[in-house]
Amino acid sequence: MSAEAFLPDPRTGHGTVRRTLLLVAVAALPFTYALTLNVRFPLKIYEVAIALLLLTYLLELRLPAAPGSAVLVRRLAWFTLAAAGLSLVRVVLPAEGASTGDFGVRFGPAGDAVAKLLYLTLGVFGFLLFAWAAYANERGFLRAWRFGAVLAAAYSWYLFVAAVVGLPMLLLPGIEDPKYFTVAGVSFIRSGTFQEGNFMGLFLLVSIGLALYERRHWLAVFFSLTLLLTFSTVNLFALALLWVLLLIRGGSGISVRRRAAYVAVGVLAAVVVGVILFQTGYIESVVVGKLSTEELGSRLKRIAFVVAGLRMFADHPLAGIGISQFGYFYNTYQPLGVLGVAETVKLIPNNIYVELLAELGIIGFLLFVTFLLAIYRRLRHPSLRPLRLTFIAVLFSFNAFPTYTVMFLWAFFGLAAGASARIASSPAAT
Repeated sequence: MSAEAFLPDPRTGHGTVRRTLLLVAVAALPFTYALTLNVRFPLKIYEVAIALLLLTYLLELRLPAAPGSAVLVRRLAWFTLAAAGLSLVRVVLPAEGASTGDFGVRFGPAGDAVAKLLYLTLGVFGFLLFAWAAYANERGFLRAWRFGAVLAAAYSWYLFVAAVVGLPMLLLPGIEDPKYFTVAGVSFIRSGTFQEGNFMGLFLLVSIGLALYERRHWLAVFFSLTLLLTFSTVNLFALALLWVLLLIRGGSGISVRRRAAYVAVGVLAAVVVGVILFQTGYIESVVVGKLSTEELGSRLKRIAFVVAGLRMFADHPLAGIGISQFGYFYNTYQPLGVLGVAETVKLIPNNIYVELLAELGIIGFLLFVTFLLAIYRRLRHPSLRPLRLTFIAVLFSFNAFPTYTVMFLWAFFGLAAGASARIASSPAAT
């Protein structure tokens, strides 16, 4: 199917409106907690923009699609249908082992499943729209992402400086419960415009990849330094992995001498930053403290999440326990006995791979993995190397990330699909 079939009709004026809504959605991606309206859940700017955009297309009974994205869309559709179908199976034939604890949740087991499916569906539609945007207007897409990312990063630096000098912190509307982390006796807000520091950290990791893709290397350095302010251990390791991969693979088209110089500069910069972080107590608190026996209780709980999820998968290998149901089964499967029981908190596995296996079984897991593999294969072109290496770092972060439904991930996947479609349809490719 040709791209021209989806070009907006200039006579209708819809093209400008749709383009504006798409760019607003991209720019607003980091504002998942700040600048939101609480309607039993944080209603986000990009959710409103995407909903309005979808409405304009559905009224015409059509949706845009980047060339070559049909395979990706089909795999996502199968994954979403499988998630809904497997969850429906669990309504008819409930899995054994659900807990009746008084969890602090919004909607209950069935309501949580429906809410997660709605977020997943919105993410799939978002992927479709973002892929089209990246194909039809890649420069605008990247500019909008850069605008939102710089604003979010600047706000994180404002919070950091305010904490250092002891000034009152002005919280943006929507931020009601910011997350703190203490280093050297000073408490910093680590979550920025997001609800959790891990969300902010992964968004910045993706933003680094996009900055490198645009060849804005100093902006990538700025985002890298900002990621340190999230105090996110897994994203700190993912950041190191990304830069190591860039040093190893990123210079394949240059001379050996220049490549060696880049490696030397990179190693020197890493040593300088490492010394500063060590002297300030950052490494002790964020890396050593979280991985050593000083934080044994927290570390054991994280291990317990993974063990519990794998136990759920072992008992329900095909269909899983149902989407968004991990917390309701945790007390039955957690390995810590009385010490591990959660009475008032609905826990999450905090590992996307374990979440998929536990909640959707091998069927849902493999369907999602086939989509990820299809995205990776589309990033083989040399010009897409920064996106490919970022994609690898993102997959690493999934080992300690709360959810796969956050919209900026679908926007990143959409960019990968749209950028690869642009290259495939260029005259040089034919």
